[in-house]
Amino acid sequence: MDKELINIRIALIKQISFVQERMSEIEAQSNLTIHQMADLERYASTLKFLSDTYRNLSV
Repeated sequence: MDKELINIRIALIKQISFVQERMSEIEAQSNLTIHQMADLERYASTLKFLSDTYRNLSV
């Protein structure tokens, strides 16, 4: 596998991990504000984009 492709995969994994951590931090709150709910929606969208990108690199 190309070293550049490996580096891209590693970077994607780090970003996916970061987004998951942020989502977990927000979800741990007992009372979510509308802003936190909007953040969760944006993070979910970002997570889908990152995971789709990772999956497409496997093709």
